[in-house]
Amino acid sequence: MLSFTKTLTTLPSHIPSTFQHRSLVTIRCNSDNGNDVNPSPPVRPPITPPDTVEIRFKRGSRRRRKQQEEDEANKTPLKKASPPKDWDSMTLTEKAIELYVGEKGALFWLNKFAYASIFIVIGGWIVFRFVGPALNLYQLDTPPLAPDAMFKG
Repeated sequence: MLSFTKTLTTLPSHIPSTFQHRSLVTIRCNSDNGNDVNPSPPVRPPITPPDTVEIRFKRGSRRRRKQQEEDEANKTPLKKASPPKDWDSMTLTEKAIELYVGEKGALFWLNKFAYASIFIVIGGWIVFRFVGPALNLYQLDTPPLAPDAMFKG
């Protein structure tokens, strides 16, 4: 009885090599035209797990992550802020700068006033436009436009 077994390992060519799965093909030829009474099962190699892959999730922005890496690389001790000078020990120029751009200087209060004035103007317009006529304190020259008339010329 003449028989031989040939095992072929094939790799599909259209799949990248990192994702290729090896398939095992067994070709059996016998001289008795395949009438083998006790066919032996094909021998398969043990399955090996694929290589492990490390997954890193990106969190935060690139700028912040880059700055953190730079901070870790430098590891320089932080300089402590010097305490503010006493008012009496400042020169006239330093006093003028402090009054203009200091922590509670003129720019600070102008900014606060500008922010508050937005709400004052909006509130005043609402009172003038809706509350005054609703309380019959005065009447506007023309009645308000209907919503569908606003888009007509």
